Formats: sequence, structure tokens, C-alpha cells
Amino acid sequence: MKVLKFGGSSLRDGPSMKKVGAIVAADSEEKVVVVSAIQGITDSLIGFMSRVRQEQDVQRFVRELRDRHLQILADVAGSMYVKQQAIQLLNEKLVRLERVLYGIIYLEELTPRTKDLVQSFGERMSVIVLSAMLQDMGVNAVPVEADDLGIITDGQFGSATVDMEATRRNAAPRIKDMLGRQEVPVVTGFFGKTPEGFITLFGRNGTDYSASVMANVADADSLEIWKDVDGFMSADPKVVPEAVPIPALTYEEAAELSYFGAKVLHPRTVEPAKARGTVVWVRNVFKPEYPGTAIDDAGAERGAQTIKSISSMPNMAVVKAYGPGLGSRSGVLSEISVLLSEAGINVYSAATSQTCISLLIEERDLRFAERVLTKASRSVVDRIETEKGIALLCLVGEGIGQEVGVAGMVFSIVAANGTNIGLISAGASLTALTFTVKREDLEKTTRTIHHELFG
Repeated sequence: MKVLKFGGSSLRDGPSMKKVGAIVAADSEEKVVVVSAIQGITDSLIGFMSRVRQEQDVQRFVRELRDRHLQILADVAGSMYVKQQAIQLLNEKLVRLERVLYGIIYLEELTPRTKDLVQSFGERMSVIVLSAMLQDMGVNAVPVEADDLGIITDGQFGSATVDMEATRRNAAPRIKDMLGRQEVPVVTGFFGKTPEGFITLFGRNGTDYSASVMANVADADSLEIWKDVDGFMSADPKVVPEAVPIPALTYEEAAELSYFGAKVLHPRTVEPAKARGTVVWVRNVFKPEYPGTAIDDAGAERGAQTIKSISSMPNMAVVKAYGPGLGSRSGVLSEISVLLSEAGINVYSAATSQTCISLLIEERDLRFAERVLTKASRSVVDRIETEKGIALLCLVGEGIGQEVGVAGMVFSIVAANGTNIGLISAGASLTALTFTVKREDLEKTTRTIHHELFG
């Protein structure tokens, strides 16, 4: 039993979708398919909501969505009966979407709840088109929506987490029944629902996470994440052209790489899979013969090198809070962290001294963070200073936290390169070593480290 996930870039047009169909049809194993929206659809939904619109704009936008999906449907399905069934389902979804968009215009209000609901329609339409193509190919595919299946979340709009116990209770029996009828469930990724029935999204690349949840629910032996890349690489090939594929990673290594800039997987993808011991494969839909990267507990045994990969986040900034005796006053770091967390600002690294607390955040959050931190106790924090143009480098490998001399070797390489290091985090994870450099030094530093470590 396996779960196969396909992203939007694999579904961007008829020829691409046919490649997906060939992969699914050629696999005789019991399976569940999880898909994203067709490429560009989610962005167009977000873009439409982000501006003031008129009634005629809704009609035109919905017509464009219909035309895009009908064109792909015409390219991938030949049976008139199959196409008519799919068109009916698509029209039902588009009528509902149209009503929601009219509601936004009439009320002149866009809430996080409504925003998540609107974005879910990309996946609701893509499962219909993909299922129709698979039916036309002789696969007994059935479109399934995550909220109907009972994927339950914690209610955090825009970045929800699945309640696995409730989800297994709801979804496992239905998936088992469908597989028992030799059906292939084609499930919407990217979203679930609260216990009250409100739609909540898992964030960008959230369909990876959805697929891992489905693998957990279905007790799958393997989860295949089909992308438009060969798997994880030793570095970003755009920065290091000689970067090499990584055949195997542990769950922890994959999670750290995903969190610190490698956009191959959603950072939480490995959690549900690891809980059930499901092997995760990252494979290229355009090179199905290529094995890709395997992710499981045995990844460390199959990888001879201590450091497996270098990832980075180029658009970072540092916020520094100054005050006398700041480091020795209890509760100050907690207060600052709570203020930033409540504002939805993620802190990637923190360092304290007697007079200063330094926090690493994304540069896009910098101005908001400055405003938020003015609420910190003025009796403690004298002033706030910021620094832009920072990049975060992350080296990942299972032995980094245990092997003597790894950090010293890396920092020696960086120093010999003439690059100054800022914030360092060497103990938060036994699998990752992170440090900051100036943004203009990022590419040179990455290439130098890669050359020294990988040749």
C-alpha cells in the first residue's frame, strides 16, 4: 500500500498531467493519490482576493478558471461521458466559489476564514480533472475532498496542524472501504477542516504534509512525493552547479533541510510518516526512472558522509533588544518571544548576553517586529536596533552534533574564505549547524564549503 503525491507543477497542462497518469496507471499496488491545485491557480485565487473587485470581475475570473480547467480536461480525457461528469462537478464547485467571492465583495470584508476557504477551491477542481483523466485510462479513480473525508485540524488559519487521532478515526474506515472496492481515492491536499467545519490551510507546500497524513491514515508502507526535481541535493544547484543528488536521508535530516530553506518538502511532512515508519521517497515526475531520495530511519546508515547537504535562507534580518542587565533578568526573553509569536513572526535563532538579546527573523517581518517590540517592558529594553541583508546557512547531517571537530572545520573553511560569521546555533539540533553571514557573501560561502566537503 502506498500514497502518491503530485504537486501543481506536475499538473500545469495536459502533457504534464498525462505523465502523472502514466505513473499512477503503471503502478499495480493499492494506492491513494493526493494532489495540489493546478499550477498558478492558488496564486490567482490569492491575487483576486487581494484587490477591491466589482461584480463583473467575479464573473470574468470564474470564467477564466473554468476555461483553464476545461482546456486541460479536453487534453487529457477522450470519453464524452467521463468529460460530462467532470464538467458537472467542476460547475458545482465554481458556482460555490462564485457565491463566496460575491459575499466578499458585498460585505467588503476578507477574514482569514474566508481566505482559507477560497484557496481550497484550487485542489477541489484539480482532483476532478485528474480523476477524469485516470478514469479515461481505465483507473477506477474517485475524487475525494479532505473536509468530506474528515481531515481534522487545530483551527489555525493559514498554518494548521492535523489532529491525527481524530483524522484517523474519521478517514481510515472510508479509505479502507474505497480500497476494498478497488477504487483509487484522489484526495485534495493543502487543507483540512476544524471540528466546527471551517476550512484551514497547511501553508505553502502543504500538500506534502497532507500526503504524509494520508500515508499515516492508510498505514502505507511508502509515500512517494513526486516533484519536478530529482530529490534532495547537496546544495542548491542554482548556486552550486556541481551539487550532487542525495540518495538517502533520515527523517530528522529531511525536516531540518526543509525548515532551513530547502523547498523540496513542507517542513512537517516527515512527522506523520515517521510516526508510522513510512518510507518517504522524493522523485521527479519528469524522470520516473530516477530513484530520487529515500527518507527513513536508515538514512544515516546508507550515507557515508557526516554532512549531507547545505541549505540557506537568503532574506533574513537581525533584531537586537538592548538594556542594562537584560540577560540576567528573568522573563524578558519569554516576553519578547510571546510578543513576536502572537504577531505571527517566527524566530529562527536567538542569542543573549548581559546587555542584548539578538533574534533572527525573516526580513519581510522586520518592520512589524520593530513595532511589536516597542510593547516590551520599557524598564528593561532601552532600545531596538535592526540589521538587514543577512543570510542563514544550514549544514545538515546526522553526525554533526556528535562528531568531534565538525563545527571547527566548517568555521575554518568560512574564515579562510574571508567571510565573517554572525549568529551561530550549534546545539539546538544534533543534526543541524546554522550560522549567519552577510547576504552578499552567501553564494561564495556556500560554494566554498561545498567544494571543501564534496570536492
